[in-house]
Amino acid sequence: MSNNRIEIKEKKRAFLSGYNSFTVKRAGVLNCPFPKLGARLEVDSDLSPLFPYINGSVNGAAYLDKPERIQFLFEGVQCTLYASEIIAAAFQDQDHAMSFGEHLLDFLNKLHENRKSVTPNYRKVKPLSPLDIYKILPKTNCGECGEPSCLAFAGALSKGWVSAKKCPGLAQPIEEKAVYPVIDKDGRLTSTIELDLPKSVQAREQQQDHPEAVLTERELEVLKLLAQGFTNPQISKQLCISPHTVKSHVAHIYEKLGVNDRAQAAVLAARFNLI
Repeated sequence: MSNNRIEIKEKKRAFLSGYNSFTVKRAGVLNCPFPKLGARLEVDSDLSPLFPYINGSVNGAAYLDKPERIQFLFEGVQCTLYASEIIAAAFQDQDHAMSFGEHLLDFLNKLHENRKSVTPNYRKVKPLSPLDIYKILPKTNCGECGEPSCLAFAGALSKGWVSAKKCPGLAQPIEEKAVYPVIDKDGRLTSTIELDLPKSVQAREQQQDHPEAVLTERELEVLKLLAQGFTNPQISKQLCISPHTVKSHVAHIYEKLGVNDRAQAAVLAARFNLI
């Protein structure tokens, strides 16, 4: 099952003229009664310039570093592309693998041909373990994020299935940065430049003009009760959430509205007829 070469016509016009080698081997548990096959495909061109375009056009793609590679599903097969080779699994038989190889070759050539119409995404994933993420969560298992526990939320967040903003008890980040790509004439990412994102006074004034646009539904509920003079324990009992969660909501309200205390928050709530 080795050294099967797939080629295409009009080599001079193609980004990839074929595979230098195509090796298919058994993969998975050796004593499995229905073994699956994996494939290793060596290519004749540098694939790395395509990675940002795959990342920008294929849902669920993961652009990774050290070594630079991109992972995505193609026709139900998990693919990992490196600069000069492709690892793919699993296949039912050799014919399935060969057919897949032809289709992937066609996909990559078409993407290269049409890359000017695709917005490249240079953002690389930096995997964190659920246990690392769990360290910064409130550990209250309040369920407001939609997950049954903080650990479940950490697992979903590590896979990119949810946004960190869904956790009401998560502290505000110490700093935020914008990362800009430095691209050479061939479209390759050569480096990045990070710029701080300072909190803008003007942005805060705009947020105060539209509190309903920047607060979550739960934060609006807390703000309305807070403006009516309810204490944190009373809000906790009224909304059936923990006091710790109420405290987190109040902190987020202050942060988003640019206020320093309950009195200022109440004034805003009254100004915009939230109470």
